[in-house]
Amino acid sequence: MKRWLAAFLPSVSPVAADQPLTLADVAAGHRARVCRLLDIVGAETLRERGLRETAEVRVIADGDPLVCSVLGVRLTLNRQTAQGILVERL
Repeated sequence: MKRWLAAFLPSVSPVAADQPLTLADVAAGHRARVCRLLDIVGAETLRERGLRETAEVRVIADGDPLVCSVLGVRLTLNRQTAQGILVERL
């Protein structure tokens, strides 16, 4: 989607309120707080790099790979990994 067009669209998540939200569901430009890292490959490495429970994450690009910023550090995650990170929208 073109960036200029996104400014005119409401920022409503397509995920229902009763469903868990994953990092892969967060649109570029939005922030979220990590609630839980599921059983994903490299979870310990992600925690060491700052992507741990209660960390605030800003999604920079929501493609594949997903690019996010945690504690000022940019991380790239494939979609499968991002789907294993439960978050709450800020």
